[in-house]
Amino acid sequence: MSNAPLFVLTGMVLAFGASALFYLASHQQQILPRRLPFRPCVVGGTLLSVLTCLAFSSATSPLVGVFMAVITLMTGLSLVPLIVALVIHKRRPS
Repeated sequence: MSNAPLFVLTGMVLAFGASALFYLASHQQQILPRRLPFRPCVVGGTLLSVLTCLAFSSATSPLVGVFMAVITLMTGLSLVPLIVALVIHKRRPS
């Protein structure tokens, strides 16, 4: 039995973790009252991005793995602010 689905799932979780860390390091983040320290978040997000590439590359070929990692990070970086904005909007009374 192949471990490819497990590596893909792990890569997706790592990519969305990296996206969340990059989001929490920005000045425009809306989750916390103050943003987290910039350097540790960016270093952690970069480390998770490299691990994402390794996980996807373990499931497929290296070039396809890097492509999958970039697409997943792009999706995560697009969806995290949208999801946070929707959750914050529902929490605030009108």
